[in-house]
Amino acid sequence: MATQAFFDIGNVILAPSPTFARLKDKPRPWVPLLLLVVLTLGVSYWYISTLDFSWFREHMLAARGSIKPEERAALEHFLTPKTMMWSSGAGAVLGAPVLCALAALYYLLAAKVMGTGIGYGKWFGFAVWTSIPRLLALPLSALQIVTSGGRLAPEDMNMVSLNYLLLHVPMSNPWFGFATNLDLTSLWAIALAAIGLKAWTGRSTAACVTVAVLPYALIYGIWAAKIAFIG
Repeated sequence: MATQAFFDIGNVILAPSPTFARLKDKPRPWVPLLLLVVLTLGVSYWYISTLDFSWFREHMLAARGSIKPEERAALEHFLTPKTMMWSSGAGAVLGAPVLCALAALYYLLAAKVMGTGIGYGKWFGFAVWTSIPRLLALPLSALQIVTSGGRLAPEDMNMVSLNYLLLHVPMSNPWFGFATNLDLTSLWAIALAAIGLKAWTGRSTAACVTVAVLPYALIYGIWAAKIAFIG
């Protein structure tokens, strides 16, 4: 069972449509989810344990520009190996399961609108399998750590982000978070979701693409509007 799940990680990338059709009966999401959590946790631990914190604090403070002394003290207090280990560990352990749980709820509601009675548990598995592209970004993060000499900014960990590849927006810019979070794995996940939805629901390609794109369009659209009008 576990061996087949490992094969399916590659199959989702190489032959997504037949793989999703087979996973519909038994999604078995726990192996890819555990792998995603463990590898994310490992890369985060490796990054923090090799980081030059003297350089890192100065980099983060410089990126903030002119800040009040109390804000500087609070930031320096937070930027320690211990606090970063705890926060990164919590994010690695909870991040993927929580996001998949929320995505599963969205797919459940969307499926009801599409007239498909697939249960929440299967949609949770669906959300996990559409997250597989995130696994492919982790080796690139590891490569960054190996070649950084301990001086690697957090924004440079994700080599497939829009900011890293094209925009190079500084941390002080309001668009920094937007450009850093939007990356190629998100686009790949959308494509997998559209393919998987068609395999699971049998609905039209246009309907499946719409369902796959909609949450990203809403989230990033609202985010962009907030930055554009409020800052």
